[in-house]
Amino acid sequence: MLLALIASFSLFAAEPAASDAVIARVEGFEIYASEFAAAAKGVRPADGKALSEAERQAVLDRLVGDRLLLAEAKKNNDVYDDPGVRAALVKAVLKADVEGIKEPTEAELSAYYEANKQKFKTPDQARVSRILVRVTPKKNAAAAEAEAKKLLAAVAKDPKSTFAATAKASSQDPNKAEGGDMGLVNRLDKKLDPAAKKAIFAAKAGTVTRVVVTKEGANIYYVVSRKAPVQKTLDEARVDVERQWRADQLAKAKEAHVERLKKTGRVSVDKAALAAVSLPAAPVAKGWVKGGKAGAAPAE
Repeated sequence: MLLALIASFSLFAAEPAASDAVIARVEGFEIYASEFAAAAKGVRPADGKALSEAERQAVLDRLVGDRLLLAEAKKNNDVYDDPGVRAALVKAVLKADVEGIKEPTEAELSAYYEANKQKFKTPDQARVSRILVRVTPKKNAAAAEAEAKKLLAAVAKDPKSTFAATAKASSQDPNKAEGGDMGLVNRLDKKLDPAAKKAIFAAKAGTVTRVVVTKEGANIYYVVSRKAPVQKTLDEARVDVERQWRADQLAKAKEAHVERLKKTGRVSVDKAALAAVSLPAAPVAKGWVKGGKAGAAPAE
């Protein structure tokens, strides 16, 4: 678990380009705009559009904390430039904090479970079929989408009766012979395209989505049925509860250690350079269709 925590640190950034702006300096270490942008890429904006000033600052704070830990580790070793040595040194810095974490009592586990029940549910699932119009050298995305929209018009009113036959006749999905049947998919499935996932889980059972364009092409998804999330009991989720409780304790130990270092560490931030870092906007998913009428996708 500690190694996983160490692996999440930004200790091994690639060499920056000559034009890369420095947005902060921490005990002799520099944090570059490209590194900040890479770290921010994995953060979902609260408004679903763009990171706020506070959210950008939180990303920078994590990078600063990582540098402070590395600076402390560097004090006792002259070969910290080797990534493997860096990880070992930071692990040593946090060793006392980690060893101070005791095994949870039953009362602590129960309280943690009650406070975090949402984390211990089986994800909602959907039985889905798909019609796919592939993008090819002879058919660009716009042409594929236009073709898919014609197929959507044919199946939207009564997908139960028409979708499978249309998929067999017109889809380029590998499962076209089975009417495009994809089986069960769940909301946490990382293999499913995010835009497709958003559309599928915004749709109700018995409806089809709008045309969703992915890297494969233009897709129409028929949500045959839905299966609601199921709350696990503490006993059913005990292994996961214990693992997550310990992960949280490790994160808190690291955070507390970093806060102690911040009181004496030398940290300077170029706020103008930080504000100037360009970040891509969050993607917007399309809605769903019921009874032949398009509707906006409800919020998750």
